Amino acid sequence: MVKVYFRLYRGWKRLNKDTRRQVKQYLLSQRRADGYLNAGGQVDAYYTQFGRVLEAVISPVKVIWLPKKPLIVKESLGRDTVYGQFFAFLTGESYSMPSPTSYLSDTSRLTTTAACCLITMQHQTGKPTDPVLLDWLKARQDVTGGFRASEVAPIPDLLSTAVALFALWLIGERPLPAARFIEGHWHEKGSFCPTLLDDYSDVEYLFYGLLAIGSEVDNEE
Repeated sequence: MVKVYFRLYRGWKRLNKDTRRQVKQYLLSQRRADGYLNAGGQVDAYYTQFGRVLEAVISPVKVIWLPKKPLIVKESLGRDTVYGQFFAFLTGESYSMPSPTSYLSDTSRLTTTAACCLITMQHQTGKPTDPVLLDWLKARQDVTGGFRASEVAPIPDLLSTAVALFALWLIGERPLPAARFIEGHWHEKGSFCPTLLDDYSDVEYLFYGLLAIGSEVDNEE
């Protein structure tokens, strides 16, 4: 989780002064006394997690991580999914690492998010990255620099791009540049859109936008 935070902070520092001001204003506009708003305008515990982390990124006076506090997973994901297990992994809860083999035997079931979670868990537990899984993930990047969510996804999206760039940075891989792709998803309100077909933003996608910017590898790394 700390590595995610520092990639977010790196993304924040890469923004120019005017853009940081817009981001701060947007984040403040989404905050309520009891949490942060979701895309539908309702206070939502899941989205509040992203808002709280972004607060720490933007105002890093003192960051206190609470590893035993469970993260909230969207109901549509569930803790029996790879993503749910990844959330449990982040907070030190008991979990059983899913086997990549079960997904690679039928890659139509595999998603970019799941692949990144598996690669991250393998790395953090000292296991070698499965080469077939890595090749599958790298094949999801298209010429724009963005990553598609699956083998059949019609266009790349910001969430898949952010988590892919982070996972590949973590294991020392250098994918195609994605800066222009990320910039294309900037929303004038001060956040980022999920895809180029969307015209809305929320605190979750602000999180992914900064993570993507911060995970882009440059010549200094």
